[in-house]
Amino acid sequence: MTFASFKAVAKPIEIWRTLTAPDEMKVFEQQVKRYNQRNPNSKISIEYIPHGSYRDSVIGGALAKDLPCILAVDQPDVANYAWAGLIRPLYRQTEGESQSQNSLIKKETIDRINPSGVGSYKQAVYSLGPFDISLAIFSRKSLFKQLDVRIPSVEQPWSVKEFNQVLAKLRSLNTYKYILDLNLLGVGEWPAYAFLPMLYSSGADLIERTDYLKAEGVLNSPSAIQWGNWLQGLIEKNLAFVRVGEHALFERGLLALDYNGSWVFDRYKKAIGDDLLILPTIDFGRGAYIGGGSWHYSISHQCLQPKSAANFIEFIMSDHEIQYFSEKTGFIPTSKTAAENTILYRPGGELFPLYKMSANHVVMRPATPAYPAISSIFSQALRRIVDGENVEQALDRAVDEIEQNISDNRGYR
Repeated sequence: MTFASFKAVAKPIEIWRTLTAPDEMKVFEQQVKRYNQRNPNSKISIEYIPHGSYRDSVIGGALAKDLPCILAVDQPDVANYAWAGLIRPLYRQTEGESQSQNSLIKKETIDRINPSGVGSYKQAVYSLGPFDISLAIFSRKSLFKQLDVRIPSVEQPWSVKEFNQVLAKLRSLNTYKYILDLNLLGVGEWPAYAFLPMLYSSGADLIERTDYLKAEGVLNSPSAIQWGNWLQGLIEKNLAFVRVGEHALFERGLLALDYNGSWVFDRYKKAIGDDLLILPTIDFGRGAYIGGGSWHYSISHQCLQPKSAANFIEFIMSDHEIQYFSEKTGFIPTSKTAAENTILYRPGGELFPLYKMSANHVVMRPATPAYPAISSIFSQALRRIVDGENVEQALDRAVDEIEQNISDNRGYR
């Protein structure tokens, strides 16, 4: 046998992805299989990592210089990963340069994607995501037939005053054991994801977004304090509850309103069918907002085949593949064209209001390397507020801790 008999076999391009629901993983594997059949010389291989240890695995891989080419990244962490040099820009166009000189992904691809599907830092795009989730208030149509109140729409959400009146009427019905569940004991990213939209609607934020150095006067502004006092008032009046040992409250008819994510839709739909009512979030004065940004794909700085890795991201971000993933998993597509071709999210579809919220009413978590610390600090502040601590003191403490973290890291410059 001569050397000419041997054919070079390209090394697979590895992708790290979080271990999620089996059905979702099967859909992604089908997409990878389809890509590999079309691109035999740059095949993709998948390594699944448990969700709880994913961030530690990325840090360990970086230290060991053993990161894969393609790295799944939770969108709020994009700025931190970019600042730390773990991932490279997918698109950065500077004046006087052509796109081909400085970008891995086509500008047309980025332009098709809704804001929640794009992860940016310092005017460069570092990640793209084919799906998102949405916040909403879940209730029952039959319940609202008993109430003499306006049913809100995405275009005309409830004001906080209207919402307070709805809560009072629900309590006067004396039909439900629990009025409102805000999932106040939620962990991880839930506190920032769920309550930043309320803060933002109130006129506050987690940090000032010009240079991302100051939280003073932003997170502890009069608007933020007013929101925190409103939240404590709901708890004190037993309109929102904190601790309960019961489960499946909404499905069992014990809970009137549930502030939750679109991931509960399938479960609630199976439990109560066509009686399910999906309502938009509340307007605290500056519009109704939801959180944005789910899992994205990026390319690590250690990747030796960045163009091939980018080719896979282009594939996974095509309208066809975004639509396919949405149809099979139920997640919200991040492109308008893909949404229009799905059953649930097209105009007139059952979840079209969720798509409209995701596309047009998103407040992204701050694009700063300090975000992981900000998220953790805000979670602790929220817990203190829920436990009854003075709101202004709790937010002042959070502001001091955030600014200390930024100072300790020399402004993340």
